[in-house]
Amino acid sequence: MPHPGRSILLAAALAGATLGAGPAVGAKHHRARMVATKSRAHGHLPARGAGRLPLVGTLPATTGATTPTTTDPPTTTPAPACPTAIGVTEGEYYTHASRSSACPGPILMELRDAGEDDHDLKVLDVDHGTVVATWAIAHPGDAVQKHLTLPAGTYRLFCTLSDGNGVHDELGMHAVISVG
Repeated sequence: MPHPGRSILLAAALAGATLGAGPAVGAKHHRARMVATKSRAHGHLPARGAGRLPLVGTLPATTGATTPTTTDPPTTTPAPACPTAIGVTEGEYYTHASRSSACPGPILMELRDAGEDDHDLKVLDVDHGTVVATWAIAHPGDAVQKHLTLPAGTYRLFCTLSDGNGVHDELGMHAVISVG
């Protein structure tokens, strides 16, 4: 009389083989090794044609069709032809603007201090030589937004602080953007 545990094991192996399961890549045929190797084989999928259909699409509820149904692509709003927001990231001795140009008119500008030291930001209208916006000191991790209205022109963004290494602007903390 066969051992009941072996019968269950044999039935499980047959069911697994029928459903497309097989040994993991590189598995040995020794039972203990196969189990250990299979448990470490993350992401292993059976080969195509191993008796299992790919899981893609959805089947309609009213028919017995086996092919995926198609749907209309989701509608998205088109990106504005000209950006109206600019992110400015500052860190130790760099100032990066998220874009180099924007539309004239209302602009949302955000200063983010990604460094380990305090920084600030001034926006200078290069064409007229006037400061059009100033951010107070931002501490590491701070993000501060301002709504500006900028006419067409060239603008210089820079940090006015200094430390033991010198004036941040002179150490590379500046960027230029074009509006219009």
